[in-house]
Amino acid sequence: MKRSTVILLLVAVALGAFVYFYEIKGGKKREEAEESAKQIFQFKPEDIAQIALNRAGETSAFEKRGDAWVMTQPLSTKADESTLDAIARNVATSQVERKLSAAADKLATYGLSEPRVSLTVKLKSGEQHRLRLGDKDFNGTNVYALIDDSQEVALVSSYLLESADKPLFDLRDKSVLDVEQSEVNRLELKTSTGQFLLTRRGDDWQLQQPRSLPADANEVSSILSQLALAKMTEVVAEEAQDLKAYGLDNPTITARLRTEKGGEQILMLGKKDGEQYYGKTNARSVVFKVGSDLSTKLDVTLFKLRNKKPVVFNPDEITRVRIKNEHQTIVCEKTAEDKWLLKEPADKKDKEAKRYELFNPLEFSDAKEIFDAPSKDVTAALANPVVEVQLTKKDGRIITVSISKKVGDSVYVRNSLSPAVMKFDGSLLDDLNFKVDAIVL
Repeated sequence: MKRSTVILLLVAVALGAFVYFYEIKGGKKREEAEESAKQIFQFKPEDIAQIALNRAGETSAFEKRGDAWVMTQPLSTKADESTLDAIARNVATSQVERKLSAAADKLATYGLSEPRVSLTVKLKSGEQHRLRLGDKDFNGTNVYALIDDSQEVALVSSYLLESADKPLFDLRDKSVLDVEQSEVNRLELKTSTGQFLLTRRGDDWQLQQPRSLPADANEVSSILSQLALAKMTEVVAEEAQDLKAYGLDNPTITARLRTEKGGEQILMLGKKDGEQYYGKTNARSVVFKVGSDLSTKLDVTLFKLRNKKPVVFNPDEITRVRIKNEHQTIVCEKTAEDKWLLKEPADKKDKEAKRYELFNPLEFSDAKEIFDAPSKDVTAALANPVVEVQLTKKDGRIITVSISKKVGDSVYVRNSLSPAVMKFDGSLLDDLNFKVDAIVL
């Protein structure tokens, strides 16, 4: 290779290295440095330990304690986490879009002689910064601001003002209860229709009062979810002197929740005011309002709380299913591989059956009515059931479900675990009155 060629190759390599390290890799670092230089402050959201907001002459102060924000002024209470996180994030990440020179007597032009919001942050290091926010610019995307002791007016994102310019109610935690749904193992309800006690064991809920019955786990879960997510719509009084004025001396609805750790929270709902209800908990002195949807959800009946399935069972504990319907008798047994094989009729023996055809009608149907003391007519309808299902458990016990002929558009159902008779839509009978070919895979 000629010497001139080698020199050209070396120059090309050097130029390539220069382009990579300066233009590409270095360019990225320069861009990051330029972006960082535009930021209002050079700290991260997680560096902030305290935030103080002055708005309309009122000051609200907050501290970060562990992972939670706490309001320390004018009240001592939990803060709204998402709101305070947004303020901290916007303060730490917002950039200066432009700077303007303005004499002190011209600050009113930008709404800065009396700022809409004055915001002070104190970092964990003890360092402190101040930001005063005035009016928005002509297109509303930015807001005029004074940063620390600078006399220059800066244009910063209007997100800063929108996140911080909030009334006291928006800044406080509005949760009605402080509870994790998964930790609740006991629920007591006093409603317009009576008193109910429910307890949980594993994933199953059981009614204990007014009598022992399997509970509707989905309904209980829905109630607990609404309680855990319920928010105050308004604070009526921080320290209520007269509970009678709000109907809370004799609540219309009371919900008492106990957790696995022994904690207890009580929610009381009193008088209705328009489309809202007055409320109070045992944990705080504040009286508040909540939407009527919470009262509607809690004002349950026994029928709503009890299990409404044709039979209560765990499919994983069933080893054999026998279905006698208008067409034939079908018997299926579960293998070690969790497959369901037909044993009857003989011409379909050892063919695999569709599990969902066997169990879905029993697992996903809900009764329209339940008769704990069925009339003679209802009992007579079950004298000669059209469909009879036998479920054999691992321990050998057999559960029987009997389904009547259709009476109008409905059928009556009784199982061997309870004397109650349930009324279902006639589609339950249709779903179980199948021919064997319909369930063969």
